[in-house]
Amino acid sequence: MKRLEMRGVTLLELMAVVAVSGILMGIAGFTAQGLRDRYNMENQVRQMQSDMMNARVQAFQRKKAYFVTVTNSDYKITEDTNESGGTTPDPGDMALWSVPKQFKFHSQWYGTFIMKENGIISISTRPLLANAALAIRFDTDSIKPEYDCISVGPTRIKAGRWNGLKCAVR
Repeated sequence: MKRLEMRGVTLLELMAVVAVSGILMGIAGFTAQGLRDRYNMENQVRQMQSDMMNARVQAFQRKKAYFVTVTNSDYKITEDTNESGGTTPDPGDMALWSVPKQFKFHSQWYGTFIMKENGIISISTRPLLANAALAIRFDTDSIKPEYDCISVGPTRIKAGRWNGLKCAVR
């Protein structure tokens, strides 16, 4: 009997390769989505921290108070243009952006705090205590980002990670 040389692959081998490739791509897809979510969370925290630090510098330079208003889904920073004081922005004040910046991950803290002309940060009309800090944290579900909260103290604005009790700055 004459032996034939085999060239190529069988249909069964091809199906096995396609199945294994599909499984590996599915695993890679889930991993990429988790990395993307973690990046988006960290980017959101860093962007908000940067905006607040810039507003604080402007408060020093321009000798005006700035209001940071945080809702569940967005935040805005407003200059006390008419120098009316108060604990919240009024119609005569100027927002730094035409529309509030949207959150991809919802904030679990909402309210307004004030960056005074001297750089001291306060809630309402009273300053934050020296050892106290306000924690703005975000819904992170199952992702574990490096930064998922912002600790706002009387003189500091730092990014950190929520440890269940407070925002542990890094």
